[in-house]
Amino acid sequence: MKRFRLAARRAAVGVLPKLRRSFFVLALLGACSPGSADLPPAAPAEGATAALTAADSSVFVGERTSLTAVFDGDSASIDGIGAVRSGVPVRTPVLSRTTTFILRVTRGSGQVEAQATVEANYRNRIRVLAAAPVAQTQHVAAALPDGRAISMGGNTSETPLVPDSTLTQIFDPATEAFTSGPDLPLSAEDGVFTSVVALRSGSFLLVGTGPNAPVGASKPVVTHLFDPGAARFTRAGDAPTLAIARRTAAPLLDGGVLLIGGLISASNPVSDAADRFDAASAQWRGTGRMLHVRVQPTATLLRDGRVLVAGGLTCCQVPNPSAEFYTSTAELYDPGTGQFTATGSMAAARGGHAAALLADGRVLISGGDGNDPAVPLLATEIFDPATGRFTSGGDLQAARDSHSAVTLTDGRVLLIGGEVPPPLVGRAGVGVPGTELFDPATGRWSAGPKLDPAFSAATVTMLANGKVLVFGGEDTAGFPQSAVAVFE
Repeated sequence: MKRFRLAARRAAVGVLPKLRRSFFVLALLGACSPGSADLPPAAPAEGATAALTAADSSVFVGERTSLTAVFDGDSASIDGIGAVRSGVPVRTPVLSRTTTFILRVTRGSGQVEAQATVEANYRNRIRVLAAAPVAQTQHVAAALPDGRAISMGGNTSETPLVPDSTLTQIFDPATEAFTSGPDLPLSAEDGVFTSVVALRSGSFLLVGTGPNAPVGASKPVVTHLFDPGAARFTRAGDAPTLAIARRTAAPLLDGGVLLIGGLISASNPVSDAADRFDAASAQWRGTGRMLHVRVQPTATLLRDGRVLVAGGLTCCQVPNPSAEFYTSTAELYDPGTGQFTATGSMAAARGGHAAALLADGRVLISGGDGNDPAVPLLATEIFDPATGRFTSGGDLQAARDSHSAVTLTDGRVLLIGGEVPPPLVGRAGVGVPGTELFDPATGRWSAGPKLDPAFSAATVTMLANGKVLVFGGEDTAGFPQSAVAVFE
């Protein structure tokens, strides 16, 4: 039933039949704390001593250990933990990554320090958890600042005849279970709503097309801010550009959001429009125009604040106005000037691919669909902002599109989820059970653990504890699933 409804909706829109239904983009913005002035080092504390030891030099991601400080001084504290007493063990927070703890001991006006490093390693396994109370597909998800995650909207097992809902569920990593969350202000469906963008303030911005317009007609792009303290949504205005669906969003270093491209209207289906959300004023405005019209590109925030826009489906170009094809072109948005400029092109045209920012500032591009359905896109590419060029990143072991590429806390990239390109299996909606890991230190790919069960349209969310949550999706008949798993 659901596939028939979606097919009918696509037919009503009448544009871009090559596009898939897994369009929702999850763009995460790392917290950027305001810089603090450098303070002069404290004078050595004459006669003071300090030593710090860890009960475990190595733990698994998501675990804790104990630290013991032994010192002779007036007072002492451990960064990130607080005041400690000599010889009395204290528990660390949950460790998402390798962490160096610093003990600071004061005597009079002087200070001495000691350090202890605890490695946090991945088990490189996928663990299946208890199923969620409600199955969801074509939903969207976001990490919350308190370490939990929220799954929103989509087609659910409670409303099987409704393609979009206002339902939310919240995952708690402490209990590893989902519970009911607050209702959305508008129903959400992947491909109707456009993106969820985490903001520096700790909330996230929910961006989507408005209601009360005929199918295929342009609608207001409404936005709502989520307040994690009050657990509710508030209106944050409308983006200037009307749209049907599938605009791509990326966070900005100033706490704002860049919104680009998408399906704009039946007469002008693919757009080069760009809008920008200002976090300080909570207002939207237009900002430049892309060099190319695009749907389904990736948009990646670089370390220097620019945004890399790569690939996607383009159309309506001369000499054949009706032609639709994936592009290999890329461009850079500079928030300082509000302009887009050309950069190097990928070796392969692709859309429905994934992009991951590496620890050294480069961007890994993987998977997706190409212009020849019979040729799977196994080759990956790496963009270097210093040169503006793409180079080979090695080959995948299996083709996939509409998947997630997650940069783990140890610097590796996990490819997980997505769909096997239909030409390879003869039908749409077949999830990819295998995962793959890219190690930037060696430049090599390796097989990761198997995801079982594997469903297309599942959401993949990086949790604050360093683990990766995989939830929901749909079987080949389009029915929502309640499967929950974590990569750890």
